[in-house]
Amino acid sequence: MHSGVAAFVIGCILKGNWTRIDIACGADTADVLASELAEDFGVSVEYISGGVRIYLDADRFAAERQRLRRIVDGVPAQPGEGPRKISFSEIADEDWSRKWKEHFKPLRVGKRFIVSPTWEAEPRDPGRLIIRIDPGRAFGTGHHETTRLCLKWLESCGLLRRPASLLDVGTGSGILAIGAALLGFGEIAGVDNDPEAVETAKENVLLNGFSGKIRLLCATVEEVEGQFDAVISNIESGPLIRMAEAIASKVRDGGLLALSGILAEQADEVCAEYEKMGLAPVGRSAAGEWVLLAFAK
Repeated sequence: MHSGVAAFVIGCILKGNWTRIDIACGADTADVLASELAEDFGVSVEYISGGVRIYLDADRFAAERQRLRRIVDGVPAQPGEGPRKISFSEIADEDWSRKWKEHFKPLRVGKRFIVSPTWEAEPRDPGRLIIRIDPGRAFGTGHHETTRLCLKWLESCGLLRRPASLLDVGTGSGILAIGAALLGFGEIAGVDNDPEAVETAKENVLLNGFSGKIRLLCATVEEVEGQFDAVISNIESGPLIRMAEAIASKVRDGGLLALSGILAEQADEVCAEYEKMGLAPVGRSAAGEWVLLAFAK
């Protein structure tokens, strides 16, 4: 075990059903940990000041606390990095819901979308396509730079032949699949390895009236059958690199691929991996420290 042994700082509020876990670490370590945690626990990872944050069901946290610690300890220490600290606190479901409602307001994205939470009155803007979302505990409200980059990329796909098919890898709340349906894509599939995310996506798809158009799967990308005119994936660099062969195989010849959830300093590494799979870079867009890479096959 290396010198960066995790030190647990316990700050537990004895109520509620969810555990918020903050891991204090260096920036380089945060990138590695984000990929490891997303893959091993099947959760979205939030970058916070000085580290990363995840949420786990309280029962699952109790059962897998030692595995979490082994993952944190297993990432090699970076030069100059101090001891890693893991703090956790219990969060009541009602607190979680209130947090979302306080911070999630209708948002205009790109030239065509408004993303609106279910608890707000539906915006009146005849020139915009309205995505109604209750994110639950799944990633995807449109407020994060990576989601906005993806929605704008979908807007730019007007040159795809119609009806174009689309695969959303790591669908989360279903926001990108719903956006594609509003834009007129034909066959649409969303895949996620988190059962709760898939249930949340199903609820959002039903709310937006696309249950008959969007197919949602709790599975890995390898388990998705067929190829698609467009594939989009907004996860993290580590999983994108590890899944490069599987994701690339789902893009039909002549099709397009968009990858996001990539920090700017990681973009070249991700791009090189997909070029090995026969995909040609055709564009790169950025928002803050995040990048979307576009490819053609």
